[in-house]
This record gives sequence, C-alpha cells and structure tokens, in this order.
Amino acid sequence: MEQQKRIRLAGLTIAQYDAILNHCNSNIFVTDGEGRVLYANGAAERALNCTFDRLRQMDIYQLRADGYTTHSSSADAIKTKRKSFAVYKNNLGEEIATTSTPVLDGEGNIELVVTRSDEVGSILAQQKELDRYRTLYQQMLTRSDSPTVTLIAEDPHMKEIVQTLKKYAQSDVTILLTGESGTGKEVLAGLIRQHSLRRDMPFLSINCAAVPNDLIESELFGYEKGAFTGASREGKPGLFELANGGTIFLDEVGELSLMAQSKLLRVLESGEFMRVGGQKVQKTNVRIVAATNRDLKTMISQKEFRADLYYRLCVLPVSIPPLRERPLDIDALARHFLEMFNRKHRQERPLPPELLSGLRAYSWPGNIRELRNTMENYVITGEPPRLAEEEKPVPAAAPPQAAALSADPVASLREVVERAEKAQIQAVLKLCAGDVTRAAERLGIHRSALYKKISKYQLRHRPTYDFE
Repeated sequence: MEQQKRIRLAGLTIAQYDAILNHCNSNIFVTDGEGRVLYANGAAERALNCTFDRLRQMDIYQLRADGYTTHSSSADAIKTKRKSFAVYKNNLGEEIATTSTPVLDGEGNIELVVTRSDEVGSILAQQKELDRYRTLYQQMLTRSDSPTVTLIAEDPHMKEIVQTLKKYAQSDVTILLTGESGTGKEVLAGLIRQHSLRRDMPFLSINCAAVPNDLIESELFGYEKGAFTGASREGKPGLFELANGGTIFLDEVGELSLMAQSKLLRVLESGEFMRVGGQKVQKTNVRIVAATNRDLKTMISQKEFRADLYYRLCVLPVSIPPLRERPLDIDALARHFLEMFNRKHRQERPLPPELLSGLRAYSWPGNIRELRNTMENYVITGEPPRLAEEEKPVPAAAPPQAAALSADPVASLREVVERAEKAQIQAVLKLCAGDVTRAAERLGIHRSALYKKISKYQLRHRPTYDFE
C-alpha cells in the first residue's frame, strides 16, 4: 500500500520512470520468477553489451550460455529466494559486482528479481577514496588528541602573550598572529586550540604561501567532480568541511589571492561556502586562527589585501616579538633543542658557555626556526656554529653573476635577466647553506616568492623547518 501511495502521489508517466532509472549510475536489471528479462536500464545494456530488445528475447540462463555473463546472481536469488551477491565478467572482460533481491508475493512466490550492479573498478575507486577520507579523519582525530603543546617561554613579554592567548582562546572569535617568520606562530595557534572549547575537535592548518593560487580555493573549500582537469571523479572536501566544529590555522594568510580572500570573507561573515564547481551552499562552524609575517595594512594600501577581510581577521590581534628581543628564550630554546636533537641523533653534545654566549649575541634573522636548525647542525657535526660569518653580505661580484651578465647578442633580454636571477639565487642559497628563509631575507623577497623561483629554475635547496 505504501508503494502504491508513493506511485500515485508522484504522478509520473512510464516515460518519466524510465528516464529516472536510465539516469541511475548503477545497472538495473529485472526478471520474473522464471528468469525471463523484464527490464534493463541503459547502464545494464552497456554492462551486458546487449540491447534491451535482444535481452527481452532471452532469460538469465541463455545469457550465461551465450557468454554475456559468467555467472548470475539472479539465478541464485530465484533458487534460494534470498538476496544474492556475485561477481561476474561480461563478454568484454569487465568485472561486474551484482546484488539480486527477490520480490515475493503474499504466498511467498517470486514476482520479480531486481538486480543492481556496478563495475568493480568503480567500486574499488570509491573504496579507495573512502579509505583516503577515513585515513584523513583518523589523522584529524590523532591530532585532536595530541599531547600538550610544548611551549618554551621564559621571556616576561612572551609569558604575558601566552596568558593573553589563553584568555582569548575561551572565545570563538578570530585571532590574528603577526610577527616575523619563524617566531613560533603555529605553536601558539596550537596553544589557542588546546585552551579553547574546541580542543577535542579537529585542528587543521594550511600554509597559504605553499599552495599555488589556482589550487588554494579547492584546498580550502573542496571541489565537485569534474570541476577542473585532473579533479577526482568523486570530488573532494576542503578544510572547511573536514574541520567543521574545530579550528583552522591559516598560516601566511597575506599570500591569498584576492579571489580566495573574497571567498574566505564570505565564510567568516556567514559561515557559508560552496565547493569549486558546485551549486550547493554548505554551512560550516570553525574557529579561525590566522598568521602572517607581512604588513597587511601596507598591502591594503597597495590593493593587495582586502580591508574588509583584514578587519574580520583582526578582531583579536597579537604581535609576536622576534627572538632577538627575547634573550631569555634564546637560552631556554637552545637547551630544549639541544636535548631534543641529542636524543634524536643519539648524541651527548654539551652546551658550553662560549657557545651560549655566541647564541645570545647573534641577531637571529630566522628566529626560532634558525635556532632550531643551528642546534641540530651542532648536534650532528659537533662543530660550534659560525654565526658571525653568516651575517656577512653576499659578495657583490660573484663569478656566476659575472658570467650571467656577460654580453650575449643572440639571447633575448628576458633570457639574460633570467640567467642573472638564477645565478644570484644560486649564490645566495649556497651562502645560506640552502636555508630558504634566510636566503629570501638576503634577497629582499618573500619566502613564497623564492620557493616559486626555486621551482622555476629547478634549484636544489635544504628544506627549512616550519616552526611558526
């Protein structure tokens, strides 16, 4: 009665019902209790490599005998009067997974057998995607249940900042962390999450400078299937879906494109977004912690950053002082990293007074990240760092540069400029032992810009630690 009611209320024609079934992704195949074919949608015709007109002249036993299938779950369902599952190959060699369900009348006789099937390859692809999401979700849970954030703060100013952030963490408003690269902004973002009401929910972070502009929107908001070339057939959720109920840390937020900025603004104002290539508006409930080492007000005046987004992000601004202004933290962090890397590399390096004195006297342009790298290098090599020499300027007339700038009447101006740029970057990277952060500072460009040029010229470099 319930089925009849649904059919009557729908008021659909036979042609409309057929259109609905033909638009199903699955193969739908129907027989009577004797195995005679009653219906097959378009997907089933393609799976069996046979037209419906031809199928109507056969039964399931003839289909198997003529080589259209190697097995029939419909026959199993007729025999057992129970739902049956089977995997068969069609005459094209494709594997098809089928599930056949018998429909019984009031006396227990089979009226129909409805079979639904999918290509095994499609099922496996879906399973793979589900496994990926499951793994990601488990990673999120692991991160949510991660141990207490290790925060080293002996400097009075930093202690005050930590207490302020703990207080700010109790609200859900957006926090903007500003400061030089390597000052520990990501660690502080973890501290905020740890002391927030969302501590048991997902915590996801993204370095906006490390993701190409044409991909950042899909990373943040996800995408629908077929949204762009190379997109997954099933689509993909973005950070705002995966982190729903939790916290998102947007590092290097000043590197977002103006288009991505406008979409981020919409999320902050309404809690709504759409996947790339999608039409459905989705809701999200996340807490945003943003960070930047750039002067966003200057970027606003240069039309590089939206003023309305800035004021949405800057509800609770916190400026993180550079390491050179935190002398007590230099001592504490040096001892912390020494202990950590001694344990990691199975060493017992001491921290002699002269080394500690040299660490205190250095300006640390790379901040905590540079100190960390320095201490690991010391533990591995056993050689005290030569910090004073690292502050020397790059030689003005290095041989590679001279060679790059030599006259070449055949080359275009662009080629000459690119050769000179490549040579200069190579020279500075070599001087900085491959440290991208330090090299970017010497070149007078942002770290993200240097990464792009390194990729463009296919240069080798030593990866730097993301300790912000």
